[in-house]
Order: sequence, then C-alpha cells, then structure tokens
Amino acid sequence: MKSLNWNLEWRPPRSAGGKWIVQKIQSLDSDLCCLTEVTEALTPEGEVIRSDLDYGYDNKGDRRKVVMWSREPWKDVDLQGDPELPGGRFVSGVTMGIRYIGVCIPWQSAHVSTGRKDRKSWEDHLIYCRGLTRIIEKYRKEDFPVCVLGDYNQRIPRVRQPVEVAKALAACFPSDFSICTAGMNDLEGKPLIDHCAVSPGLSAQVTEIIPKQTPDGNRVSDHAGIVQEVS
Repeated sequence: MKSLNWNLEWRPPRSAGGKWIVQKIQSLDSDLCCLTEVTEALTPEGEVIRSDLDYGYDNKGDRRKVVMWSREPWKDVDLQGDPELPGGRFVSGVTMGIRYIGVCIPWQSAHVSTGRKDRKSWEDHLIYCRGLTRIIEKYRKEDFPVCVLGDYNQRIPRVRQPVEVAKALAACFPSDFSICTAGMNDLEGKPLIDHCAVSPGLSAQVTEIIPKQTPDGNRVSDHAGIVQEVS
C-alpha cells in the first residue's frame, strides 16, 4: 500500500504552497497519510485521527502536530501512547491490518526559549524517545505488524546531533525493525529527518521524495515529503 509522510510546516491553505500541497496529496492517491505540523484546512476529509490540540505552544485551534488519514476505518485508536510522552505529538491506530504510530518528536529546542521555556536543549526529545520505546515494545506484542511514521527530528545515521541523542532514538526500535529512510537524502542532498520504521513481517521502500518548493519556486515546507510502498 502507498503511504505518504510529510511535515507541512503549518503551510497556510490559501498560499501557493498550500494549494500545491492539496493537489499533490490528491494526485498521489495514497492509502495512508501521516501529516505533521498541519493545519485543519490541509487535512484530508475521511478516516482521520488527530493528536491533542495542546502541544505546549499557542494554538488558535486549527493546528495539529500529527494527523493520520486512512482509506479504511481506524480501530483501537490511541492518542496518549505513554503517560510521560510530551503531549499533542502522538497518534496511533490499526487500519488495513497494520498498527500505525504517527509521531512528531520534539526538536532540540522545544520549550527551551519559546513555548513553556522550561526545558534544556534536547530534553523534550529525550523524554519522547523514552516514551516511544515503551510504546513500541507494547505494540509489537500485538497481533498486528507495526509501522512508525512521522517527523523523527533526527538524521539517521547520526550527523551532528549528540551521541546520546542518536542512541536514544535508536533504542526506540528493536533490532529486528528496519528504517527504510535511513541514509537517504532529500532532493537538495540533505539527510532526511522524517522517517518510516517497520516491524518484521512488513517491508517498506521509498518510491518518491517530494520537493520543498513547487515547480514555480513557491515554498511548500522546510521538510521533503516521502512516499513509501509498505507491504
């Protein structure tokens, strides 16, 4: 099945980039979309699960850190994941026979000099990784294979992030999981930070990388979109 993973950087729906995003999503005709930093107006209609509104920053009510859309209905939906997980950055559910986990792992400066201003650099990121480790360990015991999509906010393999931060992300995934986006670059030659990890029994292959600008040069996002075939 075709899945789309894309951080939209809160792109306004009426902007040139926003209009292009809508057309691109429609043209892909995906079976599943994981959209991060997305406004409500850019969320496809239909079978949708949304992260909590409160992610610790001002929100007028139309922004979600994570949204997942499926061609088929969701069941066993989980919007918390783990009690220690930083809020508003997680969704999960079962659809089409797969347990999907949608994440938006905090970037290194989350709530450091903005937002609540109560964190040190990488602190929220590390807390999230510890929670995600427990979540994946719980769900891998189910009868469904697991696919973890979203904004990991790290390059894989490590580039400049602290060694302990890279190790914390790696520890989220059991040794028999595979990350199909590891080592890949966007169309500008920069390592991806949006990734797709799958458990044994699933395979995933990147089939398209979506540029950060429209063909006319209008900004779409600071993240490349990623299309994968999951089977």
